[in-house]
Amino acid sequence: MVVSVRSQTLKDINNSMKETANHSSNPFKIIKMINGDDVICKISEEYKDALVIEYPMAIVKNQVVENENSIVEHTGLQRWMNYTHDTTFVIPKERILTLGNMAPDVTLYYKHVCKRLEFETQLEPSTENEAMEKMKENVDKLVQLMGEGDEDSNVVPFAPIDKSKLH
Repeated sequence: MVVSVRSQTLKDINNSMKETANHSSNPFKIIKMINGDDVICKISEEYKDALVIEYPMAIVKNQVVENENSIVEHTGLQRWMNYTHDTTFVIPKERILTLGNMAPDVTLYYKHVCKRLEFETQLEPSTENEAMEKMKENVDKLVQLMGEGDEDSNVVPFAPIDKSKLH
């Protein structure tokens, strides 16, 4: 048995990705990055050399011991890029190994997680001043819970941050 393998150039691969992203009615994709990451996302735009994706999620697998004889693997999603409230990212096509359509059940779960993230993002501070106010409120709540006014309290009062000393 002879298997014929066609050599593809980067241009051919980019063209096939363009066909997959644009001609598919399903914008929800799983992208396999060249570093091995699996990224679940919605493709919002495509350019000659890059994809614009929304709400990228990384797949996380955790093993849980249910009893002495049973270990169960749970699969979930988490933000692909932490420490940002950005929801849209640009990925150069040269960093993509392949992509495929998301299965319907995974798409449903992904949409649910995205809605939850949108809700949580609305509750998070959007400026440094809002973040500072939220921290002050949290410290005040902690002081109350630990017994406000106790002489032996080991809670340090919240002081303004000197931004010139941040790294």
